[in-house]
Amino acid sequence: MKNFLKLLTASLFLLVLHACQKNVDTFIPDSINSTPDTVWQNSLTANMPVIALKNELRRPKITDSFAYNNTGVVYNAGNLFLTVPPSGLVTNAGSVPNGNIHRQSLLIQKKGDFISMGMPTVCNGQLLITGGAFFLGLKNNNNEVNVSTGTSLGIRYDHNSTVTGMKVYNSIEDIITGFAWTQNTDIIYNNVNIVNNGYEVLSNRMQWIQAAYLFDTTGIPQTTFSLKLPVNYTNANTVAYISFNNMACVAGMNANVAARRFISGNLPVNSPITIVVISKQVNDYYLGVQQTVAGTPSSGAGTQDVIISPVKTPLSSIRSFLNNL
Repeated sequence: MKNFLKLLTASLFLLVLHACQKNVDTFIPDSINSTPDTVWQNSLTANMPVIALKNELRRPKITDSFAYNNTGVVYNAGNLFLTVPPSGLVTNAGSVPNGNIHRQSLLIQKKGDFISMGMPTVCNGQLLITGGAFFLGLKNNNNEVNVSTGTSLGIRYDHNSTVTGMKVYNSIEDIITGFAWTQNTDIIYNNVNIVNNGYEVLSNRMQWIQAAYLFDTTGIPQTTFSLKLPVNYTNANTVAYISFNNMACVAGMNANVAARRFISGNLPVNSPITIVVISKQVNDYYLGVQQTVAGTPSSGAGTQDVIISPVKTPLSSIRSFLNNL
């Protein structure tokens, strides 16, 4: 019943949003009193509206602490359960941490949360089917704490649909350039196990960690999407993502500055998807959503054109939509 109500809420939201869509060639955003910014940027800087938008969409990390005396500890906060083996931690100065360990952590599992965090599930252009991602950062007396050489931390979390074959992927957080996931090939100290009702990730690294596997596209035709928006929607104030309706995967759409469009990577055809566009225009926020199917283009060119005209939407409603995606 709970999932049905979420689906019903999201469907009604999409119907209302679709009814409010305006023609892309004549659309003028509401309440923009200054001259719209229509310039696409070759590189982003921290003072651009899109960076402020990303920061406002992001979920806050959980901050807490636990006592550590180098004998090993099992600690939980939020939805993560952390197991530290004896002599499992070392500071970046090479000393053994002692006393309180301050921890930042965050678990991400919903597709909408991956969009909120600006975190496509993609590795080197290939789609990842995610089993969840989390951030883990430790400090002791303001010194960064790392995993000791020759050992692993255990991070366990519940998941409602576990599958075998998950691998460990790592990324460093960068609000401007985004996430770049890479597979951790050190399988002696980095692997994923199914434990009870979830996953246990063994890792010898910190920061962002994802349990995922590559989506096998062998023998599946591919297509890409080219997204056209009103002239005042640029990569300096707008983000665009593709959420797959039938699998735990989110793809980003990257800016093609010359074409003034957002372009996807290769997507498997016959996949039902939801294209999500979010923009910050001065002090207002805009959301565009379109459901479609990645099909083979009739032109044979390998690219599907899509036109979306976002509508002004409160930031709280955008967050609610993503929370139910």
